[in-house]
Parts: sequence; structure tokens; C-alpha cells
Amino acid sequence: MLEPRRWYASPWIGGLIGVFAGGLAIMLIEMGGHLLFGSADPSNPSTITVPMFLSVLVAWIAGCWIAATVATVWSGARSIVPGVVCGVVLLAGAVMNFVTIPHPAWLMIAAFVLMPGTALLAAKGRLAPRS
Repeated sequence: MLEPRRWYASPWIGGLIGVFAGGLAIMLIEMGGHLLFGSADPSNPSTITVPMFLSVLVAWIAGCWIAATVATVWSGARSIVPGVVCGVVLLAGAVMNFVTIPHPAWLMIAAFVLMPGTALLAAKGRLAPRS
């Protein structure tokens, strides 16, 4: 007989908490990048250096990893869907950033490939083994 899942172990709650955890991680890592590399004026893209862009990409990738891991584990590690959805939601945030601030093409391509890919790998790595 299947035992009932608690409401807080639902994929929906896991996804929400995963997106929150990933967003928090992105914010903290980007703050660290600003401390290391300085900050630039977004209205003047020529002041943004490659290390600044790389620190943002690292923050996005790490945030996707954390979001997918938290969502998958929180929801009982039964499916990769909550983790992958978290990666897609964070990618949507990155796309909004692309629209607001001009980004180089290499960064946009890397984000489109690495963010969902990282979320997929993190979610698959946290799946519970089937018995």
C-alpha cells in the first residue's frame, strides 16, 4: 500500500523552495563577484568586464544546481521535474536580465545551455534509487 505524502513534500512546495534557494544563492554569489571584481554601470555596457560577466554566469549555474537539488530532495526525490522546472524558472530570470542589460552573445548562449543542463544533472543526481 502506498503511504500518503505529507503536504510539505509535494513537488510544488519543493519547486517553490528550490527557486527561492537558487535565487538566494545567485544573489549571494553575485554579491561576492561584485566584491571581487567591482561593479559597473549597467547603462554603459563598455564598463562591464569579462570577469564580471563570468562571475554572473558562475552565480547562475551554481544557483541552478542548488535550486534543482533542493527541489528534488524536498519533493522526495521521485522525479526530476521539480528540479528541471527550477532551472527553467531561473533561466527565465536570466532572459529578463538579458532584455534589461546588454550581454555578450557568448554569455547568453552559455546560459541557455548550462543553466537547464546543470538543473537536469543536479536533479538526476539526487533521484532516489528505485527498488
